Amino acid sequence: MTAKHPCPVCGQTDLVEKASSIYLAGLLGQKAAGGAGEAQPPAKISPWVNELSPTERRALGKRLAPPASGQKLPARPIHPDQAVIAFSLVTPIFLYGMWNTQRALLLPALFALAVFFGFYFWKRKTILARYIRQLEQRKVSDERTRRGIERWMKLYYCARDDVVYFPGSSESTPADQLPGLLMRNISS
Repeated sequence: MTAKHPCPVCGQTDLVEKASSIYLAGLLGQKAAGGAGEAQPPAKISPWVNELSPTERRALGKRLAPPASGQKLPARPIHPDQAVIAFSLVTPIFLYGMWNTQRALLLPALFALAVFFGFYFWKRKTILARYIRQLEQRKVSDERTRRGIERWMKLYYCARDDVVYFPGSSESTPADQLPGLLMRNISS
């Protein structure tokens, strides 16, 4: 069992557990629901969590989930020069095919390529600045999420008062306001 830190509202520890432990117990219940049998929460968790049904553990775990980055896919932006180089390496294949089958389209295609490359090199500084800005925004977002998760790992939950709090703190926050608590006071 984890070391208990008294709830700042009721001052008791009997219905207190780390938020991360409850979250993991909820995940175990969710995985068991998909497979055969029912997974039990970790042995080191408080007895009151073990008494919850798997559905209740999942619901509580979902409420106490760690902060998410907000990004849909972990796709990394591609450097614009890399995209142009890849395009340039493929282009001769298409030009060769036009030379052999549709010579009438070769001159307009070459003109379109010249316009494309001219536009790219004309706007390259702007395009690179936008790319660098995206990388910086991603880095700031990732750092903010990392710090939010670090704070979440220290958080405790009191089932009696339905609040979350940091050990040693005299302040508590309703569990439904957890995301705001984790991201509060984290400078960008």
